[in-house]
Amino acid sequence: MGVDGPYASARRVVVRELDAMLSHVDGQASADLTTALRNSRRIFVAGAGRSKLSAEGFAMRLMHLGLCAHVVGDVTTPSIGPDDLLVVCSGSGETPTTVMTAKTAADAGARIAVVTANADSRLARRADLLIHLAEYGQDHELGRSVQFVGTLFEQGALLFFDSLVLAYERLHEVDPREMLALHTNLE
Repeated sequence: MGVDGPYASARRVVVRELDAMLSHVDGQASADLTTALRNSRRIFVAGAGRSKLSAEGFAMRLMHLGLCAHVVGDVTTPSIGPDDLLVVCSGSGETPTTVMTAKTAADAGARIAVVTANADSRLARRADLLIHLAEYGQDHELGRSVQFVGTLFEQGALLFFDSLVLAYERLHEVDPREMLALHTNLE
């Protein structure tokens, strides 16, 4: 524990672990996902638990980018098909609902992008595009996070998605004023 108290010490650990995780993400895989987002007719996002919360935030930003995005499980989500992309977020890559969602999407002809901590999972093996968010400790030791199980992945997924959105904005010269114009006015 640091001299400035338990909160400040914990915050430093969390930030260092996130930096370690995100600095190991494959840049080419990220670029390929950005291209897939741009080239897809529609983008569907899926996850379970806190991973789903990260994916839902991503779907919102995709909409702000002017892309057609849907959250799997919402009552207004249409059927998926060819020229569509499913982005599945699952730390374990073994969550039954996400594995089944990916199978259904693949059977319908959609491409599958998987964001996971487990590159050897059933979900990862189904992926057309794989983003591996391996969990690292603050000293860049693989699998050594001190946070509660899955927490680092869920935090990292949210920040990865936000980084991807910012990269997309810059690559495709998206005007932030146009994004803001798409933000909900029903709050």
